[in-house]
Amino acid sequence: MRYRPFGPTGKAVSAISLLLRETPNMTTPQAWRGLAYGAMENGINCLELTAGWDVMSLGLGEALKSVERRLIFLSWRVHGDARRPLTGEMIFQSVRNGLQKTGAGYFDLLMLEEGAYDTLTPDALGYLSDLRSGGLVLQVGIAGDGPSLNAAIASGSFDVLATPFSITSDWQARRRIREASDQNMTIIAYDPFPAALCRPQRPQAPRGLFQHSQVDALAGAGTYAFLHETPGWSAEELCLAHTLTEPAFATIQIDAARLEVVERLAAVGDRDLPTGVAAQIEMARFSADQGQQRRA
Repeated sequence: MRYRPFGPTGKAVSAISLLLRETPNMTTPQAWRGLAYGAMENGINCLELTAGWDVMSLGLGEALKSVERRLIFLSWRVHGDARRPLTGEMIFQSVRNGLQKTGAGYFDLLMLEEGAYDTLTPDALGYLSDLRSGGLVLQVGIAGDGPSLNAAIASGSFDVLATPFSITSDWQARRRIREASDQNMTIIAYDPFPAALCRPQRPQAPRGLFQHSQVDALAGAGTYAFLHETPGWSAEELCLAHTLTEPAFATIQIDAARLEVVERLAAVGDRDLPTGVAAQIEMARFSADQGQQRRA
């Protein structure tokens, strides 16, 4: 695993981090403890918990007992509910409950999802400042990719931006990242795996005896077919490795609830992108952009 500075905090975080959120098959603290402990054994020291899932918090708390707290970067993510406003007191109670369950002492980062930002009451920003000044959270960030993000970035009220980014991200995503950098925000990328591209391909039907077997040397050029044809790499691994080459990101967040998946993807943090793949990605992205322009 490789490590990167997390903005001005002085902490080094793993280039690949883990988002922990409600999962049907993870219903006990022991399951979450095993996942968190396994992630740490594979070099991941940056973990984000989703508020409102106590068995997760209790399990992580058990895993934290085996390491020094200062070596782990811990984030607490708060959801919003469009049916009711999110008050500062509600955020405070959420943070306090998370700290009690995990025994962490403090959260390095309090992350508000875009839906939470949209429902904040006028007093809530003041509460966020109080949480920072009181040492319960060290930084406050916002996560998403919708129109509200532009106002949140411009407000200067947030230290961190978490936003989706992958090999297919468009100019709007890149503009958002640039604007956040201009505001001296630390940036986390998530969702690095485009579902349509990483989905396993159907095997081609075998050729008949009398069909031509000549292979077109340019077949697949300008497409993302190489994601499934690069020896020793899966499509997910290539997508993650490419996102890791973007210098703007402090860490790339993956969402995985199976330890074997975490182990496989964590290993990508110590691998270099195969020669020629970066050029293939640019060719495929250019071809996709040209196709969209023609359809428009």
